Amino acid sequence: MSTIVSILSLSIWVLVGSLVFFLLLIARFYEKKYAELYSDSSRKRTFYQFYLVPLILFLISAVRSAHLGDLVGDTWSEVALGTGGILLAVLGVRLQRLMTGGRR
Repeated sequence: MSTIVSILSLSIWVLVGSLVFFLLLIARFYEKKYAELYSDSSRKRTFYQFYLVPLILFLISAVRSAHLGDLVGDTWSEVALGTGGILLAVLGVRLQRLMTGGRR
């Protein structure tokens, strides 16, 4: 049964990783778009390179959870997951504000 849980856990994390990768591509697109359109593009950076950090942290968490066969209880896995989630939320809010022009 633990093998099935490990396989399902990894497959879900592959989907999450692909969504984060698509966010990276969207952020890269908007940064390049603003660099082409505006001369003052230094304020319009999305820092798309930083989307790799949550992706790597999620990968670490997924591999550790799958290796241990348990989804909870591993401190390092939970720290990596929490840190990656907070960083992804901050980057996502910044990207959303850039895409919508800072409107609320």
